[in-house]
Amino acid sequence: MTRPLVSDWSQFRVAVRNQIAGYVQTSRFWIVFAIILAIGGGLSIAFVIKGGVFVHGAFGATATAYIAGLLGFVSFLAIVTGALFGGDAISTDFGTKSGFFTLALPVKRRVLLGGRFAAALLVSLLLLSIFYAFALFGGIYFYSAGTIPWFNLGLSYLLTLLLLFGILAFAFCLSSVSKSPVIGLVVTILVLLVVFTIIDGVLVRLVASEYLLWSILFAAAAIPAAVEYGLATGSPAVWQSTVIMVLYTVGFLAIALLLYDRQEA
Repeated sequence: MTRPLVSDWSQFRVAVRNQIAGYVQTSRFWIVFAIILAIGGGLSIAFVIKGGVFVHGAFGATATAYIAGLLGFVSFLAIVTGALFGGDAISTDFGTKSGFFTLALPVKRRVLLGGRFAAALLVSLLLLSIFYAFALFGGIYFYSAGTIPWFNLGLSYLLTLLLLFGILAFAFCLSSVSKSPVIGLVVTILVLLVVFTIIDGVLVRLVASEYLLWSILFAAAAIPAAVEYGLATGSPAVWQSTVIMVLYTVGFLAIALLLYDRQEA
């Protein structure tokens, strides 16, 4: 009796589940978790010890300003998580022996890539959600639930999700042109944290901020700003950040898929 073919959807779910299990069992997950605890938990504990005066002096006198201040760390955390979970997502198949087994499986490469991307996105979102929880509960503890800008906070969270999409797509793309998992990971962090920051700074000094519309780091500035200003026009505006992040996601993910599909093990 012939066994029925396994659907792409079933293979996708298996890929997601196995990849998430692999992430949780590695040190990279716990490294990011420790960083989030150090920043979110450490600042929260410091605020409790020092009291409201320290909170009001450092992060403003409202829950909105407090939460926006903490969420200023989101872009850094998103880059770290994106690099750790996406920087070697493709290069591991061509830079390690595991690729000989993985690529020999009767699974389409686009299914493998999609499963890995979804797993990286879910794990990254989980970790950043923990950081959001620190910001939210801190705002409630110091200022009360009635002062929380719930709509603006939700808007900021959606922008964070889009940011993760864009950064992971960029990391997957860099991974697809790297033969070493370590190099792919390190290059992703260096490009986003160092190179992009330098280029953005030069453009601001020499030209104008409008020329930063190419940069996903510029787009990430809308995440804390959305908490304070919501959909109001800013620099960047919410719609500008959304467009930039979507273009990064579609463009770099398409390139990653194309390169991954054509590479030989």
